Amino acid sequence: MTFIAKKLITHCLLPPGIFIVFLLLVSIFLKRRLKLLALFFALFIYILSIGPTKDLLLVPLEDSFPVPSLEEVNKGNAYVVLGGGIYDNTPDIDGKGTLSGDALARVLAAYKLYRISKKPIILSGGRIFGRAAEAEIAKRTLISLGASEKDIITESKSIDTYENALFVKEIADARKVSRIVLVTSAYHMKRSHLLFSRHFREVIPYPAGYLTSRTGYDVLSFMPSAASLADASIAMKEYMGIAFYRIMP
Repeated sequence: MTFIAKKLITHCLLPPGIFIVFLLLVSIFLKRRLKLLALFFALFIYILSIGPTKDLLLVPLEDSFPVPSLEEVNKGNAYVVLGGGIYDNTPDIDGKGTLSGDALARVLAAYKLYRISKKPIILSGGRIFGRAAEAEIAKRTLISLGASEKDIITESKSIDTYENALFVKEIADARKVSRIVLVTSAYHMKRSHLLFSRHFREVIPYPAGYLTSRTGYDVLSFMPSAASLADASIAMKEYMGIAFYRIMP
């Protein structure tokens, strides 16, 4: 009980829990309409920031494509790894700039595949607002893990998934790569596959970096957390992106 009490207090004192508590307290002193509005926003924030809601939004995205068998992966001519964010100019053992959690999960998945079956790795991720090119940081990471530099190709012009597909296609055509193994976060795969399928006849999706654990729920799952809220936001962004690209030619 002490553990649960400590967790409950912590979740109530940290965002977004503190905002929920604030709205509930303020609602006590408000008139009916404003009280209902404050209670509505408190409930809205709460629902978006708990584990079951995050999973409700993320699981359909992450289950869009299963992890393929190695036999299927071996049909690909190259691994294509999409960028997922960097912390540029941060110190690392072999230079400046590190990959975000999502980006690192994608690179590690590609490296594991590369160790099983060596194929060219195309890293796609450019410079945003003058920052370091993500593909170059990913390349440095792969080399430090043991991948051969000659097997790594970087695409550092793209700034979004649409351009990832566009510029990777140019590289693939130049190298006569027709079938690709697309490596990106599981939640990002549906949108990515939609765009890459417009340029490639065969795209083998390899989802990585799952954000849902599929182990059921406990008391902590129903406590509001910034992590669950962030994951729910990621899922909503993906749904908006999928809708946008289905409308756009």
